Amino acid sequence: MEKTEPPIVKRSLFSWIFPGNLKFQILLLLIIIVMVAARVIPLEMQRLVINEAIKLQRIDLLLRYCGIYLAAVFFSSLLKYLTNVIQTLITQRTTARMRKALYHHILTLPLNFFRNTQPGTVVNALTTELTVPGNFVGMAVASPVTNIMTLLAFAVYLSC
Repeated sequence: MEKTEPPIVKRSLFSWIFPGNLKFQILLLLIIIVMVAARVIPLEMQRLVINEAIKLQRIDLLLRYCGIYLAAVFFSSLLKYLTNVIQTLITQRTTARMRKALYHHILTLPLNFFRNTQPGTVVNALTTELTVPGNFVGMAVASPVTNIMTLLAFAVYLSC
């Protein structure tokens, strides 16, 4: 016997986060781990520039550390862009699934519902009302994980 999902109007918003997006969410988490590690590198390079290159007055070290700093900032920005692209993909896929589920739910409603409801209300529910929940699903994993991991990475860096 196949397990049926509850109707869209009774489903939790969190039930949309992983189904259909699990691979993208895992990829997003892996990218976030690398991105957070790449965000710590510029901090270390700043410390090395001041404590070694400037203190020892070595231009070769200054150029090397500045190059590593710029590469880390560029790499971190590239990963942030990739994170935004994947979050948008998750958002769009989830919003489309929500709209399809709501459309199928609307088709099962009795005719009396359509006699008492203005057509604009139904169309509005399909087009604009699901945008905000779709955006939440796209950011539900990435935003908190990024913030917590950044906090932990900086705390570890500062304690060393």
